[in-house]
Amino acid sequence: MPDESPTGLRDRLPLLLIIAALVLTVAAITTVVVLAGRQAAQDDAPDTGPLAIPAVDAPGAGSRSCSVLMSALPDDLSGLHRRQLTGAQPGVAAWGDPALVLRCGLSDPAELTCSARLMQFTDASGGSVSWLQLSDPSAVTYIAVDRPVRIAVTVPPGSGMGPIQQLSELIAADLPSRPVCQNGVLVPPDNG
Repeated sequence: MPDESPTGLRDRLPLLLIIAALVLTVAAITTVVVLAGRQAAQDDAPDTGPLAIPAVDAPGAGSRSCSVLMSALPDDLSGLHRRQLTGAQPGVAAWGDPALVLRCGLSDPAELTCSARLMQFTDASGGSVSWLQLSDPSAVTYIAVDRPVRIAVTVPPGSGMGPIQQLSELIAADLPSRPVCQNGVLVPPDNG
């Protein structure tokens, strides 16, 4: 039978402390390994891997306005990480998985008319951007129509408006506003 006297406990105290320290050390190492594994899994997640974007007609993608916009785009957009793209395409950027895709320098869509219903996003400094919303079953596309170039942002379902608001602030700050129509005629994009 073990010695339960105060002297016996005192004699075993250093051994108990060593055992407790070993248990805590093993627990800490296990926690670090588990967290490192989770971080590695997140780093290998699809939203950070290269992404192929189908090419579309974008006559203004190489314009000065698109160059200004592309250089101002953030690495993180409303919590979505910017994706590396396969096959260089000027005027294209993407974030997240499923990808939110921005294209700069597009031609006017058929839905854009002088009577089209536009959405306005206004930032804290009073700058605003006019967007034309196009929907299909798999995604929603917003097209900024009151800038020198047309900028399309396609968002997956359920993305919310945070990315459009953040991009509106950036577009309002970096590209001059201009009318969508003059004298009942669409002002064409400056694709030069």
